[in-house]
Amino acid sequence: MLKMGYSKDFPLNSTREEMRRMKSMFMVLLTAILGMMTVLSGCNASQEQTPTVEPLPVIELRVAGYKSGSEIGAIPELNERFMKENPNIKVIYDGMPGVQFSKQLRNQFAMNEAPDVIMLHPGLDEVGGYSKAGFIRDLSDEPWISKFTPWAIEGVSIDGKVYGTPNEMVVLGVYYNKELFKKHSLRIPTNWDEFVEVCAKLKSSGLTPISIGNNDGWMTLAALYAMGASLIKDPDFDKKLNARQIKFNGTWNEMVQMWYDLEDKGYLTPNSTEVSMDQAQKYFMDGKAGMLINGSWALPGLMKSNPDLELGMFALPANPPGERTVVTAAVGTTWTISSKTKQLEAARKYLAFWSTGQTLRQWAISQASFLTLNNVESGALAELHEISRSLETGSTREFLSNRWETSGFYVTEEMMESAQGVYLKALTIEQMLTNMDNTWDNYNQQEGNSSADDNGY
Repeated sequence: MLKMGYSKDFPLNSTREEMRRMKSMFMVLLTAILGMMTVLSGCNASQEQTPTVEPLPVIELRVAGYKSGSEIGAIPELNERFMKENPNIKVIYDGMPGVQFSKQLRNQFAMNEAPDVIMLHPGLDEVGGYSKAGFIRDLSDEPWISKFTPWAIEGVSIDGKVYGTPNEMVVLGVYYNKELFKKHSLRIPTNWDEFVEVCAKLKSSGLTPISIGNNDGWMTLAALYAMGASLIKDPDFDKKLNARQIKFNGTWNEMVQMWYDLEDKGYLTPNSTEVSMDQAQKYFMDGKAGMLINGSWALPGLMKSNPDLELGMFALPANPPGERTVVTAAVGTTWTISSKTKQLEAARKYLAFWSTGQTLRQWAISQASFLTLNNVESGALAELHEISRSLETGSTREFLSNRWETSGFYVTEEMMESAQGVYLKALTIEQMLTNMDNTWDNYNQQEGNSSADDNGY
Protein backbone atom coordinates (compact mmCIF):
# COMPACT_ATOMS: atom_id res chain seq x y z
CA MET A 1 0.00 0.00 0.00
CA LEU A 2 1.23 3.38 -0.90
CA LYS A 3 1.67 5.68 2.09
CA MET A 4 1.32 9.45 1.84
CA GLY A 5 3.99 11.56 3.65
CA TYR A 6 6.51 14.35 3.34
CA SER A 7 9.79 13.88 1.57
CA LYS A 8 12.94 14.23 3.45
CA ASP A 9 14.11 16.64 0.70
CA PHE A 10 11.21 19.13 1.44
CA PRO A 11 11.06 19.81 5.16
CA LEU A 12 7.76 20.79 6.74
CA ASN A 13 9.22 23.92 8.38
CA SER A 14 10.30 25.28 4.99
CA THR A 15 6.81 24.91 3.61
CA ARG A 16 5.25 26.80 6.47
CA GLU A 17 7.78 29.64 6.16
CA GLU A 18 7.04 29.96 2.48
CA MET A 19 3.31 30.14 3.14
CA ARG A 20 3.77 32.88 5.72
CA ARG A 21 5.89 34.83 3.26
CA MET A 22 3.27 34.52 0.51
CA LYS A 23 0.51 35.54 2.90
CA SER A 24 2.46 38.68 3.89
CA MET A 25 3.02 39.66 0.25
CA PHE A 26 -0.70 39.14 -0.47
CA MET A 27 -1.66 41.44 2.40
CA VAL A 28 0.73 44.14 1.16
CA LEU A 29 -0.70 43.87 -2.34
CA LEU A 30 -4.27 43.96 -1.04
CA THR A 31 -3.53 47.05 1.04
CA ALA A 32 -2.06 48.82 -2.01
CA ILE A 33 -5.07 47.95 -4.15
CA LEU A 34 -7.47 49.19 -1.49
CA GLY A 35 -5.46 52.40 -1.20
CA MET A 36 -5.57 53.03 -4.91
CA MET A 37 -9.30 52.40 -4.96
CA THR A 38 -9.75 54.92 -2.17
CA VAL A 39 -7.77 57.54 -4.04
CA LEU A 40 -9.67 56.92 -7.27
CA SER A 41 -12.95 56.99 -5.43
CA GLY A 42 -11.98 60.31 -3.86
CA CYS A 43 -11.07 61.76 -7.25
CA ASN A 44 -14.38 60.69 -8.71
CA ALA A 45 -16.22 62.10 -5.75
CA SER A 46 -14.29 65.35 -6.11
CA GLN A 47 -15.16 65.54 -9.81
CA GLU A 48 -18.79 64.82 -9.13
CA GLN A 49 -18.94 67.57 -6.49
CA THR A 50 -17.38 70.31 -8.73
CA PRO A 51 -20.20 72.73 -9.65
CA THR A 52 -20.95 73.17 -13.36
CA VAL A 53 -20.25 76.71 -14.65
CA GLU A 54 -23.39 77.99 -16.31
CA PRO A 55 -22.92 80.32 -19.34
CA LEU A 56 -23.93 83.94 -18.80
CA PRO A 57 -27.40 84.77 -20.07
CA VAL A 58 -27.41 86.54 -23.43
CA ILE A 59 -28.51 90.17 -23.20
CA GLU A 60 -30.28 91.71 -26.17
CA LEU A 61 -29.14 95.31 -26.68
CA ARG A 62 -31.44 97.29 -28.95
CA VAL A 63 -29.50 99.88 -30.95
CA ALA A 64 -31.14 102.22 -33.46
CA GLY A 65 -29.92 104.92 -35.79
CA TYR A 66 -30.54 106.91 -38.94
CA LYS A 67 -27.72 105.17 -40.80
CA SER A 68 -28.99 102.64 -43.32
CA GLY A 69 -28.60 101.59 -46.92
CA SER A 70 -25.55 103.08 -48.65
CA GLU A 71 -24.77 105.25 -45.60
CA ILE A 72 -24.68 102.50 -42.97
CA GLY A 73 -20.90 102.39 -43.15
CA ALA A 74 -19.05 100.05 -40.77
CA ILE A 75 -21.90 99.61 -38.27
CA PRO A 76 -22.53 95.91 -39.13
CA GLU A 77 -18.81 95.02 -38.90
CA LEU A 78 -18.34 96.98 -35.69
CA ASN A 79 -21.38 95.38 -34.10
CA GLU A 80 -19.99 91.95 -34.98
CA ARG A 81 -16.66 92.80 -33.35
CA PHE A 82 -18.39 94.17 -30.26
CA MET A 83 -20.41 90.97 -29.89
CA LYS A 84 -17.26 88.86 -30.33
CA GLU A 85 -15.60 90.82 -27.53
CA ASN A 86 -18.78 90.62 -25.43
CA PRO A 87 -20.27 87.18 -26.20
CA ASN A 88 -23.11 87.59 -23.71
CA ILE A 89 -24.43 90.72 -25.50
CA LYS A 90 -26.42 90.45 -28.72
CA VAL A 91 -26.73 93.75 -30.60
CA ILE A 92 -29.95 94.19 -32.56
CA TYR A 93 -29.53 97.17 -34.87
CA ASP A 94 -32.49 98.96 -36.44
CA GLY A 95 -31.51 101.52 -39.08
CA MET A 96 -33.65 103.64 -41.37
CA PRO A 97 -33.47 107.00 -43.24
CA GLY A 98 -33.37 110.13 -41.09
CA VAL A 99 -36.91 111.50 -41.48
CA GLN A 100 -38.50 108.08 -40.98
CA PHE A 101 -36.21 107.37 -38.03
CA SER A 102 -37.05 110.65 -36.29
CA LYS A 103 -40.78 110.02 -36.53
CA GLN A 104 -40.49 106.45 -35.29
CA LEU A 105 -38.24 107.46 -32.40
CA ARG A 106 -40.72 110.06 -31.15
CA ASN A 107 -43.46 107.43 -31.16
CA GLN A 108 -41.22 104.95 -29.34
CA PHE A 109 -40.44 107.44 -26.60
CA ALA A 110 -44.12 108.31 -26.27
CA MET A 111 -44.97 104.61 -25.84
CA ASN A 112 -41.99 103.94 -23.53
CA GLU A 113 -40.50 101.57 -26.12
CA ALA A 114 -37.33 103.45 -27.06
CA PRO A 115 -34.19 101.45 -27.95
CA ASP A 116 -31.42 101.11 -25.37
CA VAL A 117 -28.82 102.98 -27.45
CA ILE A 118 -29.90 105.70 -29.86
CA MET A 119 -28.03 107.55 -32.60
CA LEU A 120 -28.92 111.26 -32.59
CA HIS A 121 -27.79 114.44 -34.30
CA PRO A 122 -25.69 116.57 -31.93
CA GLY A 123 -26.84 120.04 -30.98
CA LEU A 124 -29.82 121.65 -29.32
CA ASP A 125 -32.41 120.30 -31.73
CA GLU A 126 -32.13 116.55 -31.03
CA VAL A 127 -29.71 115.93 -28.16
CA GLY A 128 -30.93 119.13 -26.50
CA GLY A 129 -34.59 118.32 -26.95
CA TYR A 130 -34.38 114.73 -25.75
CA SER A 131 -32.13 115.59 -22.80
CA LYS A 132 -34.50 118.37 -21.74
CA ALA A 133 -37.39 115.91 -21.91
CA GLY A 134 -35.46 113.49 -19.71
CA PHE A 135 -35.40 110.77 -22.37
CA ILE A 136 -31.62 110.28 -22.55
CA ARG A 137 -29.05 109.80 -19.79
CA ASP A 138 -26.46 112.28 -18.55
CA LEU A 139 -23.10 110.63 -19.34
CA SER A 140 -20.83 113.27 -17.81
CA ASP A 141 -19.13 110.75 -15.50
CA GLU A 142 -18.11 108.30 -18.21
CA PRO A 143 -14.31 107.76 -18.35
CA TRP A 144 -14.11 107.94 -22.15
CA ILE A 145 -14.88 111.68 -22.25
CA SER A 146 -11.21 112.67 -21.83
CA LYS A 147 -10.31 110.79 -25.03
CA PHE A 148 -12.08 113.34 -27.24
CA THR A 149 -11.18 116.90 -28.20
CA PRO A 150 -12.92 119.65 -26.22
CA TRP A 151 -14.52 120.87 -29.46
CA ALA A 152 -16.03 117.44 -30.07
CA ILE A 153 -17.33 117.06 -26.51
CA GLU A 154 -18.89 120.52 -26.69
CA GLY A 155 -20.81 119.35 -29.73
CA VAL A 156 -22.58 116.65 -27.68
CA SER A 157 -23.00 118.70 -24.52
CA ILE A 158 -26.01 120.64 -23.27
CA ASP A 159 -25.67 123.09 -20.38
CA GLY A 160 -22.30 121.60 -19.47
CA LYS A 161 -23.52 117.99 -19.37
CA VAL A 162 -22.35 115.34 -21.83
CA TYR A 163 -25.03 113.18 -23.44
CA GLY A 164 -23.25 111.12 -26.09
CA THR A 165 -20.11 110.05 -27.93
CA PRO A 166 -18.86 112.47 -30.64
CA ASN A 167 -18.23 109.79 -33.24
CA GLU A 168 -16.81 111.85 -36.12
CA MET A 169 -16.55 115.28 -37.69
CA VAL A 170 -18.40 115.62 -40.99
CA VAL A 171 -18.74 118.33 -43.63
CA LEU A 172 -21.43 119.32 -46.11
CA GLY A 173 -20.32 120.17 -49.60
CA VAL A 174 -20.55 119.65 -53.33
CA TYR A 175 -19.34 116.43 -54.93
CA TYR A 176 -18.22 116.95 -58.51
CA ASN A 177 -17.29 114.68 -61.38
CA LYS A 178 -13.65 115.52 -62.12
CA GLU A 179 -13.74 113.95 -65.56
CA LEU A 180 -16.72 116.09 -66.62
CA PHE A 181 -15.18 119.22 -65.16
CA LYS A 182 -11.97 118.56 -67.10
CA LYS A 183 -13.82 117.68 -70.30
CA HIS A 184 -15.78 120.95 -70.23
CA SER A 185 -12.89 123.09 -68.94
CA LEU A 186 -14.63 123.87 -65.63
CA ARG A 187 -12.82 125.06 -62.53
CA ILE A 188 -13.90 124.74 -58.91
CA PRO A 189 -16.04 127.84 -58.18
CA THR A 190 -15.07 130.15 -55.33
CA ASN A 191 -18.24 132.27 -55.15
CA TRP A 192 -21.92 132.08 -56.09
CA ASP A 193 -21.56 133.77 -59.46
CA GLU A 194 -18.93 131.24 -60.50
CA PHE A 195 -21.06 128.38 -59.18
CA VAL A 196 -24.06 129.50 -61.26
CA GLU A 197 -21.80 129.82 -64.29
CA VAL A 198 -20.61 126.22 -63.83
CA CYS A 199 -24.25 125.11 -63.68
CA ALA A 200 -25.01 126.98 -66.91
CA LYS A 201 -22.11 125.35 -68.79
CA LEU A 202 -23.07 121.87 -67.63
CA LYS A 203 -26.66 122.37 -68.75
CA SER A 204 -25.58 123.68 -72.14
CA SER A 205 -23.56 120.46 -72.53
CA GLY A 206 -26.70 118.37 -72.11
CA LEU A 207 -26.00 117.38 -68.51
CA THR A 208 -27.98 117.90 -65.31
CA PRO A 209 -25.85 120.37 -63.32
CA ILE A 210 -27.01 119.24 -59.84
CA SER A 211 -28.50 115.82 -59.15
CA ILE A 212 -30.98 116.04 -56.29
CA GLY A 213 -33.76 113.88 -54.83
CA ASN A 214 -36.52 115.53 -52.84
CA ASN A 215 -39.07 112.83 -52.11
CA ASP A 216 -38.52 113.67 -48.44
CA GLY A 217 -36.96 117.12 -48.73
CA TRP A 218 -33.74 116.21 -46.95
CA MET A 219 -31.39 117.09 -49.82
CA THR A 220 -32.85 120.59 -49.99
CA LEU A 221 -32.23 120.97 -46.27
CA ALA A 222 -28.61 119.90 -46.84
CA ALA A 223 -28.22 122.47 -49.63
CA LEU A 224 -29.65 125.31 -47.52
CA TYR A 225 -27.44 124.38 -44.58
CA ALA A 226 -24.38 124.37 -46.85
CA MET A 227 -25.35 127.79 -48.22
CA GLY A 228 -26.18 129.28 -44.84
CA ALA A 229 -22.66 128.72 -43.53
CA SER A 230 -21.41 131.51 -45.82
CA LEU A 231 -24.52 133.71 -45.92
CA ILE A 232 -25.47 133.99 -42.24
CA LYS A 233 -22.79 136.32 -40.99
CA ASP A 234 -24.27 137.58 -37.70
CA PRO A 235 -22.46 135.71 -34.89
CA ASP A 236 -25.52 136.20 -32.66
CA PHE A 237 -28.00 134.95 -35.26
CA ASP A 238 -28.93 131.82 -33.29
CA LYS A 239 -29.36 133.74 -30.03
CA LYS A 240 -31.65 136.25 -31.72
CA LEU A 241 -33.59 133.46 -33.41
CA ASN A 242 -34.01 131.62 -30.12
CA ALA A 243 -35.23 134.81 -28.46
CA ARG A 244 -37.60 135.37 -31.43
CA GLN A 245 -36.05 138.78 -32.04
CA ILE A 246 -35.74 137.63 -35.64
CA LYS A 247 -37.58 134.99 -37.66
CA PHE A 248 -36.96 132.86 -40.73
CA ASN A 249 -39.28 134.98 -42.82
CA GLY A 250 -37.27 138.14 -43.08
CA THR A 251 -33.79 136.63 -42.75
CA TRP A 252 -33.70 133.48 -44.89
CA ASN A 253 -35.61 134.83 -47.89
CA GLU A 254 -32.65 135.78 -50.06
CA MET A 255 -30.81 132.53 -49.36
CA VAL A 256 -33.83 130.35 -50.17
CA GLN A 257 -34.56 132.43 -53.28
CA MET A 258 -30.99 131.85 -54.49
CA TRP A 259 -31.55 128.12 -54.27
CA TYR A 260 -34.90 128.09 -56.06
CA ASP A 261 -33.44 130.28 -58.79
CA LEU A 262 -31.37 127.21 -59.68
CA GLU A 263 -34.61 125.23 -60.00
CA ASP A 264 -36.20 127.89 -62.19
CA LYS A 265 -33.18 127.86 -64.53
CA GLY A 266 -33.33 124.09 -64.92
CA TYR A 267 -30.12 123.40 -63.03
CA LEU A 268 -31.66 120.78 -60.69
CA THR A 269 -33.07 117.32 -61.36
CA PRO A 270 -36.53 117.74 -62.95
CA ASN A 271 -39.50 116.66 -60.81
CA SER A 272 -37.15 116.10 -57.89
CA THR A 273 -39.99 115.54 -55.40
CA GLU A 274 -40.50 112.18 -57.12
CA VAL A 275 -36.82 111.25 -56.85
CA SER A 276 -35.20 109.59 -53.82
CA MET A 277 -31.76 110.42 -52.49
CA ASP A 278 -30.44 107.02 -53.60
CA GLN A 279 -31.77 107.59 -57.12
CA ALA A 280 -30.17 111.04 -57.24
CA GLN A 281 -26.83 109.64 -56.13
CA LYS A 282 -26.98 106.86 -58.74
CA TYR A 283 -27.78 109.39 -61.47
CA PHE A 284 -24.70 111.38 -60.46
CA MET A 285 -22.48 108.32 -60.23
CA ASP A 286 -23.63 107.18 -63.66
CA GLY A 287 -22.03 110.35 -65.08
CA LYS A 288 -25.33 112.04 -66.00
CA ALA A 289 -24.91 115.01 -63.64
CA GLY A 290 -21.95 117.21 -62.85
CA MET A 291 -22.55 117.80 -59.13
CA LEU A 292 -24.29 116.41 -56.05
CA ILE A 293 -24.78 118.17 -52.71
CA ASN A 294 -24.41 115.90 -49.68
CA GLY A 295 -22.29 115.17 -46.63
CA SER A 296 -18.83 113.64 -46.51
CA TRP A 297 -20.40 110.52 -45.00
CA ALA A 298 -21.97 109.68 -48.37
CA LEU A 299 -18.58 109.23 -50.08
CA PRO A 300 -17.96 105.52 -49.31
CA GLY A 301 -21.38 104.58 -50.68
CA LEU A 302 -20.78 106.64 -53.80
CA MET A 303 -17.37 105.10 -54.43
CA LYS A 304 -18.74 101.61 -53.90
CA SER A 305 -21.38 102.14 -56.57
CA ASN A 306 -18.79 103.22 -59.14
CA PRO A 307 -15.15 102.81 -58.03
CA ASP A 308 -13.85 104.06 -61.37
CA LEU A 309 -15.47 107.49 -61.20
CA GLU A 310 -13.02 110.19 -60.15
CA LEU A 311 -14.66 112.42 -57.55
CA GLY A 312 -13.79 115.56 -55.65
CA MET A 313 -15.58 117.71 -53.08
CA PHE A 314 -15.63 121.46 -52.49
CA ALA A 315 -17.50 123.75 -50.12
CA LEU A 316 -20.70 125.20 -51.59
CA PRO A 317 -19.67 128.81 -52.41
CA ALA A 318 -22.83 130.77 -51.63
CA ASN A 319 -20.66 133.78 -50.76
CA PRO A 320 -20.46 136.81 -53.06
CA PRO A 321 -17.22 137.56 -54.94
CA GLY A 322 -14.42 138.77 -52.69
CA GLU A 323 -15.66 136.94 -49.58
CA ARG A 324 -14.43 133.65 -48.19
CA THR A 325 -16.48 130.46 -48.40
CA VAL A 326 -17.41 129.08 -44.98
CA VAL A 327 -17.49 125.30 -44.59
CA THR A 328 -20.38 123.57 -42.84
CA ALA A 329 -18.73 121.20 -40.35
CA ALA A 330 -19.97 119.53 -37.20
CA VAL A 331 -19.94 116.39 -35.11
CA GLY A 332 -21.90 114.04 -37.32
CA THR A 333 -23.39 111.35 -35.11
CA THR A 334 -23.60 110.63 -31.41
CA TRP A 335 -24.62 107.50 -29.52
CA THR A 336 -26.86 108.23 -26.53
CA ILE A 337 -28.46 105.96 -23.92
CA SER A 338 -32.16 105.89 -23.15
CA SER A 339 -32.94 106.93 -19.58
CA LYS A 340 -35.39 104.01 -19.39
CA THR A 341 -33.03 101.29 -20.60
CA LYS A 342 -33.03 98.04 -18.68
CA GLN A 343 -29.63 97.12 -20.11
CA LEU A 344 -27.58 100.01 -18.74
CA GLU A 345 -24.28 98.16 -18.26
CA ALA A 346 -24.42 96.66 -21.74
CA ALA A 347 -25.23 100.09 -23.17
CA ARG A 348 -22.30 101.66 -21.31
CA LYS A 349 -20.00 98.97 -22.71
CA TYR A 350 -21.27 99.75 -26.19
CA LEU A 351 -20.45 103.46 -25.88
CA ALA A 352 -17.06 102.68 -24.36
CA PHE A 353 -16.38 100.47 -27.39
CA TRP A 354 -17.25 103.44 -29.62
CA SER A 355 -14.68 105.63 -27.87
CA THR A 356 -11.67 103.53 -28.83
CA GLY A 357 -9.24 104.49 -31.57
CA GLN A 358 -9.69 101.19 -33.43
CA THR A 359 -13.46 101.60 -33.62
CA LEU A 360 -13.47 105.28 -34.54
CA ARG A 361 -10.82 104.90 -37.23
CA GLN A 362 -12.85 102.16 -38.90
CA TRP A 363 -16.00 104.26 -38.56
CA ALA A 364 -14.33 107.43 -39.88
CA ILE A 365 -13.04 105.60 -42.95
CA SER A 366 -16.49 104.17 -43.65
CA GLN A 367 -18.05 107.63 -43.35
CA ALA A 368 -15.27 109.57 -45.10
CA SER A 369 -15.10 111.76 -42.01
CA PHE A 370 -12.54 113.15 -39.61
CA LEU A 371 -11.50 111.80 -36.21
CA THR A 372 -12.55 113.58 -33.02
CA LEU A 373 -9.98 111.99 -30.72
CA ASN A 374 -7.31 113.94 -28.86
CA ASN A 375 -3.86 114.13 -30.47
CA VAL A 376 -4.84 111.94 -33.42
CA GLU A 377 -4.51 113.13 -37.01
CA SER A 378 -7.23 112.34 -39.52
CA GLY A 379 -5.95 111.05 -42.81
CA ALA A 380 -8.46 112.54 -45.26
CA LEU A 381 -9.32 110.54 -48.34
CA ALA A 382 -7.98 111.90 -51.63
CA GLU A 383 -11.52 112.83 -52.70
CA LEU A 384 -11.74 115.22 -49.74
CA HIS A 385 -8.44 117.04 -50.22
CA GLU A 386 -10.01 120.22 -51.59
CA ILE A 387 -12.53 120.61 -48.81
CA SER A 388 -9.88 119.58 -46.26
CA ARG A 389 -7.79 122.56 -47.33
CA SER A 390 -10.84 124.77 -46.86
CA LEU A 391 -11.19 123.43 -43.33
CA GLU A 392 -7.54 124.16 -42.58
CA THR A 393 -7.44 127.68 -44.03
CA GLY A 394 -10.99 128.95 -43.62
CA SER A 395 -13.73 129.19 -41.04
CA THR A 396 -16.47 126.71 -40.21
CA ARG A 397 -20.06 126.80 -39.01
CA GLU A 398 -22.19 124.09 -37.43
CA PHE A 399 -25.31 122.80 -39.12
CA LEU A 400 -27.82 125.64 -38.92
CA SER A 401 -30.26 123.84 -36.62
CA ASN A 402 -27.65 122.69 -34.09
CA ARG A 403 -28.13 125.73 -31.85
CA TRP A 404 -31.87 126.21 -32.17
CA GLU A 405 -33.42 126.09 -28.72
CA THR A 406 -36.58 124.32 -29.76
CA SER A 407 -37.67 121.00 -31.18
CA GLY A 408 -35.55 120.67 -34.29
CA PHE A 409 -37.75 117.78 -35.36
CA TYR A 410 -40.81 119.87 -35.98
CA VAL A 411 -39.08 122.88 -37.54
CA THR A 412 -36.77 120.90 -39.83
CA GLU A 413 -39.61 118.57 -40.83
CA GLU A 414 -41.70 121.61 -41.71
CA MET A 415 -38.76 123.02 -43.65
CA MET A 416 -38.48 119.85 -45.73
CA GLU A 417 -42.21 119.47 -46.29
CA SER A 418 -42.71 123.12 -47.22
CA ALA A 419 -39.66 122.99 -49.49
CA GLN A 420 -41.44 120.29 -51.47
CA GLY A 421 -44.44 122.59 -51.71
CA VAL A 422 -42.28 125.29 -53.29
CA TYR A 423 -40.97 122.85 -55.92
CA LEU A 424 -44.56 121.91 -56.72
CA LYS A 425 -45.58 125.61 -56.95
CA ALA A 426 -48.10 125.01 -54.16
CA LEU A 427 -46.27 127.39 -51.79
CA THR A 428 -44.24 130.57 -52.13
CA ILE A 429 -40.90 131.00 -50.41
CA GLU A 430 -42.52 133.43 -47.96
CA GLN A 431 -45.17 130.85 -47.11
CA MET A 432 -42.51 128.19 -46.59
CA LEU A 433 -40.62 130.40 -44.14
CA THR A 434 -43.81 131.52 -42.39
CA ASN A 435 -44.74 127.85 -41.92
CA MET A 436 -41.39 127.28 -40.23
CA ASP A 437 -41.93 130.29 -37.95
CA ASN A 438 -45.43 129.17 -37.05
CA THR A 439 -44.20 125.66 -36.27
CA TRP A 440 -41.53 127.09 -33.98
CA ASP A 441 -43.95 129.39 -32.16
CA ASN A 442 -46.66 126.75 -31.86
CA TYR A 443 -44.20 124.29 -30.40
CA ASN A 444 -42.95 126.79 -27.84
CA GLN A 445 -46.51 127.62 -26.86
CA GLN A 446 -47.35 123.94 -26.42
CA GLU A 447 -44.15 123.40 -24.46
CA GLY A 448 -45.07 126.22 -22.11
CA ASN A 449 -48.36 124.49 -21.36
CA SER A 450 -46.80 121.05 -20.91
CA SER A 451 -44.69 119.35 -18.26
CA ALA A 452 -41.10 118.26 -18.92
CA ASP A 453 -42.32 114.69 -19.35
CA ASP A 454 -44.97 115.64 -21.90
CA ASN A 455 -43.48 118.28 -24.10
CA GLY A 456 -44.33 117.17 -27.57
CA TYR A 457 -41.56 114.67 -28.16
